[in-house]
Amino acid sequence: MTQVPSPATVIGRFDGAPLRADTRAYRPVRRAGQFLIEISDPDTAPARTSRPVALVTGSHHMQLFWFPSGRGRELSLLPFAYLREEQRWIPRSAAFLKPPGDPDYWGLEAGHWNTNCIHCHATAGRISVTGRLADLDSRVAEFGIACEACHGPAARHVALHRDDPGHAGKPEAALVDPSQLPGRRSAQICGQCHGIVVEKTSADFPVAALLARGHRYRPGDDLDDTRMVAGSGDPAARAMVAKLSGSPTFVEDSFWSDGMVRVSGREYNGLIDSPCARNPAFSCLSCHQLHPNPGDRRPRAVWADDQLAPDMDGDHACVQCHDRYRAPDRLAAHSHHPTGSTGSRCTNCHMPYTTYGLLKAIRSHQVSSPNVKVSLATGRPNACNQCHLDRTSAWTAGHLHDWYDSPLPALSADDKAIAASLLWLLRGDAGQRALAAWSFGWAPAHKAAGATWLAAPLARLLDDPYDAVRFIACRSMRRLPGFANFACDFLAPPSKRLLATERALAHWRRVNPRRAQANPAIIVGPDGEPDGDVTARLVRQRDNRPVRLQE
Repeated sequence: MTQVPSPATVIGRFDGAPLRADTRAYRPVRRAGQFLIEISDPDTAPARTSRPVALVTGSHHMQLFWFPSGRGRELSLLPFAYLREEQRWIPRSAAFLKPPGDPDYWGLEAGHWNTNCIHCHATAGRISVTGRLADLDSRVAEFGIACEACHGPAARHVALHRDDPGHAGKPEAALVDPSQLPGRRSAQICGQCHGIVVEKTSADFPVAALLARGHRYRPGDDLDDTRMVAGSGDPAARAMVAKLSGSPTFVEDSFWSDGMVRVSGREYNGLIDSPCARNPAFSCLSCHQLHPNPGDRRPRAVWADDQLAPDMDGDHACVQCHDRYRAPDRLAAHSHHPTGSTGSRCTNCHMPYTTYGLLKAIRSHQVSSPNVKVSLATGRPNACNQCHLDRTSAWTAGHLHDWYDSPLPALSADDKAIAASLLWLLRGDAGQRALAAWSFGWAPAHKAAGATWLAAPLARLLDDPYDAVRFIACRSMRRLPGFANFACDFLAPPSKRLLATERALAHWRRVNPRRAQANPAIIVGPDGEPDGDVTARLVRQRDNRPVRLQE
């Protein structure tokens, strides 16, 4: 999460290549074994400075770099992120789903580490020894998510083992073991960071105490005693979190309109709102394993990707409780999909990819069932149409009605005639477009809906106003047949982005000379070409409300 820079922890290229943001130029360099940020700014004196990288945050997907601001312990943030898979630097504004030109993600964010990130990207962080925000004399027990973040304070444990080894195994030497706690109490250990929560302050615990001492919660405590959790059933807590965030759109940029969380890193909010949470034993550890077993034969990187326990990437995660679906024939009868198919996988239907973060779609952790009425009301994609990209909401509603007696919702003419995925892709808000673009690159969706037609509508997003949407569209484009080596730069200027759309359409015609059959649902006319009039109409109807997803 957060580490001291070293050759083993830094994944970014510190080769001196210049990076430019506004009037400043930055050069990440490595000199005498030290990682440095050289800054050139004509508006400051001196015009060129060099700052050592103090901390790095992130390792799986992207990495951010902190350096001293020059004011005590206050840190500034390099306005660029390094993407691991793509092995390239990008502006930090492009690494998050933010409106074009949003100034919040171009600056150095001086002090943001000290006042915010320190609480979850380190262990036992506190902002100011004096209890005054202006001081920013921040301290941590350890960088990263260390032992005490999950197992609680260990001074007594260490002292007893050191002074009297005979205490080993005795209660007074014990630490908190999350696997031995009741389900909700265990999940709260994760929820202290993986949740949208806010500290409860009072006369006995004022803001000054929070700044000086840090959060009061310790593993094994009841999180509800000291934090308000912004669950779907607690609008007051959501409003309080929004107030403290300073963003007037915080709620809609964190939750779908029915209260389901829509951003990554907040899985606890989804877990406690799931029907599964009624089981007192249900917790994050029902599926995840924070330390791999000695006998786990999976490569370390496979475990570390999602930290799942063995076999929990399949149906066992669900049938361990829902035993009646353990038999393959019963599961197939329930899902109405062939045994072993992706359509018969429990999580694909009940934990679909409707959460956004880290430039991709992520599984929702609020267990639910596909529902077209809810999808239309909230804008949240449903699992069926995320896979069956060529089908309409009417098609999905009909099958859910026939199979599960779900009520038939009122549908518009477009909902009856045009594939739901294309409505999200072309006229949805930026968050919907990002999820739809990701779905167009999902292999199971290619198998269910066919992949040869997907490039034509996806090409429209290569000119999307949002950097993150264009990035996801480019990546999904390269996952389509014949497009593996297709070149598109999501950071290109607007004039070249439009050319990228045209190049993609031309390339699609070359690799698919027979094109698709006429199909109004996927907006293809009798000549096998995209229906430009319908496409243009949907783009004109695009939801252009500014979206700042709070991942």
